[in-house]
Amino acid sequence: MSSDNARRASGLWVVAPRQAELREEPLPERGSGEVTARALHSLVSAGSEMNVYRGEVSSELEVGFPTRKGTFPFPIQFSYQVVAEVEAADADSAYAVGDVVFCQHPHQDRFVVAEDFVHPLPEGLDARVAAFSNLANVALCGLLDVPVRLGDCCVVSGLGVIGTLVGHFARRTAGTLILVDPIESRRQAAEPVGADAVVAPADAREVVEALSGGRGADVCFEVSGAPPALQTALDVTGVEGTITVLSYYGNREATVRLSPEFHLRRQRIVSSMVGLVGSGLQPRWDKRRRMQVAMRLLRTVDVDAMVTHEFDFADAPRAYELIDEHPNETLGVLLNYPKGGGAT
Repeated sequence: MSSDNARRASGLWVVAPRQAELREEPLPERGSGEVTARALHSLVSAGSEMNVYRGEVSSELEVGFPTRKGTFPFPIQFSYQVVAEVEAADADSAYAVGDVVFCQHPHQDRFVVAEDFVHPLPEGLDARVAAFSNLANVALCGLLDVPVRLGDCCVVSGLGVIGTLVGHFARRTAGTLILVDPIESRRQAAEPVGADAVVAPADAREVVEALSGGRGADVCFEVSGAPPALQTALDVTGVEGTITVLSYYGNREATVRLSPEFHLRRQRIVSSMVGLVGSGLQPRWDKRRRMQVAMRLLRTVDVDAMVTHEFDFADAPRAYELIDEHPNETLGVLLNYPKGGGAT
């Protein structure tokens, strides 16, 4: 790599609705408390990133994503899960040159990032698998906000990456676990979870009634990103049950019928968002602990079953197009970076 290229970086930007491109820019000087890193793998989020790509968000996403670049709605560099190798750090840093780490940073081949957004990989966690760390953290936070008790009937609606991970984690304690998704290929990909039933939304209510002994779900996680699925969650949840919404709907409206289920069953709807954790847990479950636990949990999951596509970083705009135009064919989409990094 030439000295000129060593000071350049290439990042993925969304510049207009459904238009993404790679932009080259100078690599900033590293400051105190920062590391310079070279990307190895990054994971595209089919939820929030696609909402940004389609122009279906407003400026509220500025909160909680300090490593984003640009201004909403466009141009914007918005993503947050990269596995990278440390190229430079302070002498007293917790990180050394050559360390492989998870970074909350947009898709970019080389970058400078504050150590607050860098997380060491636990022993035995493969770098490709580690790219799923942030989504595993989303799933973990959902279960911290609303735990699945031993013996609970748990329903997970939406078998994207996050929903599938919620299923894996909930399986540890759920007495009955039912997974719901309209896409057959996603239902098949979720088989490693070991659920008691994996069904289409049209069959969810009947199956939940049968497997819960008529009680309905104790806990339902709505992770589909599809506003109509919130109604299905209300329908299958039982008396004083809880619907936990991990989905980010962007600026799309979610219309639900609250009578009779919501009112007569005294249900709760809880919002879960990875930037914060449930009331009372903050002092002990800070963001670094949550991320470390999420990464350790990933070692127990068959992540390869969730990877449907891999792209060279140079083809990253095509990855966005694929997810947007063929959502039924995609699940985990990885971007892989060339060895040596740097702009070319």
